[in-house]
Amino acid sequence: MFAGQLKEPIEIYDSTITKTSYGTITETMALSYQTRAKVGHIGGSRSVINDDIQTPYTKNFVIRNYVPVQDTSWIKYNNSYYRVTSIDENKDLMQKVITTELVHE
Repeated sequence: MFAGQLKEPIEIYDSTITKTSYGTITETMALSYQTRAKVGHIGGSRSVINDDIQTPYTKNFVIRNYVPVQDTSWIKYNNSYYRVTSIDENKDLMQKVITTELVHE
């Protein structure tokens, strides 16, 4: 019954930080897993910080327990990247609830 709620396709990216020969630090993202999730909108507002408009949207992604995701992972949903803020694993229901925030970089 839970599988019918996983309707939205998402992609999970892992980020790696490398140091180049010139000494600069670069962050690269590589696709690690594609799956489906139940997406819920928690909240978001529009605010002005340092003369810049910020829209900090927060979403929940509910996925299966076996999907590999870490605190340093990124989730791509509807061509937008979301930074993982917390992962709550529920072994009784065999699911993970991932709380994310929209990235404006």
